[in-house]
Amino acid sequence: MDKIDKLNPYEKEELFKELKIGWTYNSNAIEGNTLKLDDTALVIEYGLTVKGKPLKEHNEVIGHARAVDLIYEYIEADNFTPDMLFVLHKAIMIEIIIDTEAPMGAYKVVENGRYVRIDGRATYIPYPHPNYIKHLMDLWFEEFGDISTPLKSFNECVEQYTKIHLSFASIHPFFDGNGRLARLAANIPLLKNGYLPLIISNEDRQEYIELLSEYNLKSKQLDETTTKLVEESKEYKKLYQFFYSQYKNSQELLDEIIRSKR
Repeated sequence: MDKIDKLNPYEKEELFKELKIGWTYNSNAIEGNTLKLDDTALVIEYGLTVKGKPLKEHNEVIGHARAVDLIYEYIEADNFTPDMLFVLHKAIMIEIIIDTEAPMGAYKVVENGRYVRIDGRATYIPYPHPNYIKHLMDLWFEEFGDISTPLKSFNECVEQYTKIHLSFASIHPFFDGNGRLARLAANIPLLKNGYLPLIISNEDRQEYIELLSEYNLKSKQLDETTTKLVEESKEYKKLYQFFYSQYKNSQELLDEIIRSKR
């Protein structure tokens, strides 16, 4: 990342501030948060509230911004651990009311799934049963927890992003927040190897959701014994290409700061 190295400390600070705002805005918007990009910046930078917007949406911004800070702390370690993941979950889940069926910082205890609409037809996708989550996540951490070995290229980092994102989203270990956590955790290989975060744009939300749905529908479902992905499927390859293309969103922020120096 030679371009980053050319920035002075102030410019680097500005870049990472804008990345945190953009990452938080887009990830929350994908999940239905209605605060706009400028609103998100006001909440993160000044702690301001936006008239007419729910407090819950403001808290989601604060929580995700804190989670981004945590991710940058975690890449200094050699391993990404379950305790780190639980702290991330607590950061993004901002409900004060305690619900035993919706634990924060712990795996889900109630079955869940979702309906997806492909070609105008709704199909229900069940996620793995709570009884299998601990085992599946142990396998997930066994495969992706060691972040100490450098990756050889940007392509390899995006490949790892794809695997982490898809396997985590397929396991769906928490009652809520799985999409945001998948997009956070999947960025660890990129950040650990000196790249910018891969930020999926809310403008491409529909394509993103449809690609994920197609992969889940047409690939083998996870069971209690494996986290193996169907990497040779055309759906997997389309998602890899989609994620690869989304890196431009961060690259454009960096290029804008570099142009402003001229």
